[in-house]
Amino acid sequence: MSNVSSGFPATADDDCVPNLLERSAARSPNAIAIAIGETRISYSELAQGVRSLEQGMAELGIRKGDRVALMLPNTPAYVMTSYALLRIGAVILNVSPQSQGSELLHILRETEAMALFTLDVFLPGLYKVLDKSLIKYLFISSVQGLEKKLPVPERTPIPRYLEELFRPPKSSTERPASVADDLAVIQFTSGATGTPKGVMLSHRNLLASVRQSAVWMNAAELPNAGVLCVIPFFHVFGMTIGLHLTIAKGYRLILVPRFDALDLMPILRLIEAERPLSFPAVPTLWAALMSHPLVKQESLASIRVASSGGASLPEWVQRKYRELTGLPIYEAYGLSEAAGATHCSPFPQGGPLGSIGSPLSAVAAKLCDPSDPEREVSDGEVGELAVRGEVVMRGYFGNPTLTDKVIRNGWLFTGDLARRDAEGLYFIVDRKDDLIITSGYNVYPSEVEAVLSRHPAVADVAVSGRADRLRGQVVIAHVVLRPNTVITTEELAQLCRDNLPDYKVPRSVLFTDRVPRNPAGKTLRKDLKKAEGESL
Repeated sequence: MSNVSSGFPATADDDCVPNLLERSAARSPNAIAIAIGETRISYSELAQGVRSLEQGMAELGIRKGDRVALMLPNTPAYVMTSYALLRIGAVILNVSPQSQGSELLHILRETEAMALFTLDVFLPGLYKVLDKSLIKYLFISSVQGLEKKLPVPERTPIPRYLEELFRPPKSSTERPASVADDLAVIQFTSGATGTPKGVMLSHRNLLASVRQSAVWMNAAELPNAGVLCVIPFFHVFGMTIGLHLTIAKGYRLILVPRFDALDLMPILRLIEAERPLSFPAVPTLWAALMSHPLVKQESLASIRVASSGGASLPEWVQRKYRELTGLPIYEAYGLSEAAGATHCSPFPQGGPLGSIGSPLSAVAAKLCDPSDPEREVSDGEVGELAVRGEVVMRGYFGNPTLTDKVIRNGWLFTGDLARRDAEGLYFIVDRKDDLIITSGYNVYPSEVEAVLSRHPAVADVAVSGRADRLRGQVVIAHVVLRPNTVITTEELAQLCRDNLPDYKVPRSVLFTDRVPRNPAGKTLRKDLKKAEGESL
């Protein structure tokens, strides 16, 4: 059984992402596009700033097809720079500020990036690799005046202020150089299981993702409503749901450049001050909020669209949010290779605990037998989730072999194992690569994590497999305890024995200060395995 949607309008061949801003600025020029601190930028000011920056980039020599890296948090600089580059027809390389060393150099060299936009606080790490890259232009937004103190290494471009690029635009009516099938972004995967891969996303991919999300939340229409943008724009979830969808609807970007999960008061004060309609966040942030002693119903009263993506949302978090607000957190599922979300729980009622809902309007989905991809599994069975539609990437940059491995007959095989119930709702079981096979039995880490997370002393948990000569693999649990709590490994093992068959019970429980996760909250299994090796 496939779930194939029909009747969804295709993207026009001459459309492109910058037109989202042009249309919203024409509709509501005086509406607030960006709110950060005390700064307010209207849609007309944003559109004019983008055109001015586009002119400066063109005079510098940035052309259609050039690859330009953005290493920026959620700031007006990211918004303006990305839209200016897309107007020119350049290709954005979304680079996490956490990237450094050989990983960062790999990204810059493999893509032949010719320019980089960043903050001055990232210069020390950049100076270690830029002289080995092809970067010709380095533009910075200054936070600490650090660029004035650091000597520039030989063969490294001298940093210049982003403000120097703004020029009076030659025309206010000139159309963007991009069209729908042009490459817009090379989105690097999280590297959760290995070296980050460059996902090639076209303007058509991004527009389809934005459009289907707008259709999903069409009932939540309020003029210039606020969207709390905590998820970084350099992540595909933040880029499509946070940035482009907000611009498309003429909503207000409430920018949060950084946050500290251990100090959520700034976020709570921002929610109270800005009264956002929408708050997309990752499970770790939702868990931190639901654990905060000062979070009350009135704290979240303005939020009508609370959504979660990037990793599975713990069931206790969903229950606590419903108890507190009477509303659900809408759990979404997506991946870089599909330009963001492909599934989401129904709006406005939400879905059952643990469900990612059904495919969005532009997505077809099916579940395939992991050992025989040609065979679809029945409802209730576990299979590999495959999706198709305009959201599916063009492929991996410079890696056609891997592209052909994951895209077959137009279907993107996600590598995620899921099941579908009789109502057509999907439930993610685990990553195909994370499956633990012990003594011939299959163990999905998520089911062990779900049991361990029930204990009130457990703040976070991740489960992985360790090679074992007799069993093939054994289950290992990594547990983060809540402050001022004490529990033994035997108590946690007993909790598992009370709820799971013996082969699923962890053979070791390792207490740790943190579970390694990427910015979207996804567990970095490769780092877990390093930790296991260090603990032996």
